[in-house]
Amino acid sequence: MDGPGLSSRERRILAEIEGDLRADRRLDQRLRTMRFVLPGRVGGAMEAAARASGSVLALLTALSLGLLLVSATLHTAVALALFSVVWLATGVLLVARRVRTGPQRVHPRRGR
Repeated sequence: MDGPGLSSRERRILAEIEGDLRADRRLDQRLRTMRFVLPGRVGGAMEAAARASGSVLALLTALSLGLLLVSATLHTAVALALFSVVWLATGVLLVARRVRTGPQRVHPRRGR
């Protein structure tokens, strides 16, 4: 925290506000079930992209790396454009899969 801590009066007021918010069952239920939902077509496209198989993702990754090497060698706009399109599709698939699976929790090793 950058500034000074809360005074006892401010802590008491904050505790009262938090208590009032906890007592509101409808608000509590809405906050617990709240989800970010993408609108219409975007959400459907992201769901479809997330269902793509791992082999499709591996193929796109290999293709984008190959096109990166080709575009770096040839220095042409066409090669760079092809790489950009494939790389963008690969990135969208990766993001869609990550969003669908959610954050992965890392558990520290026990016993060490």
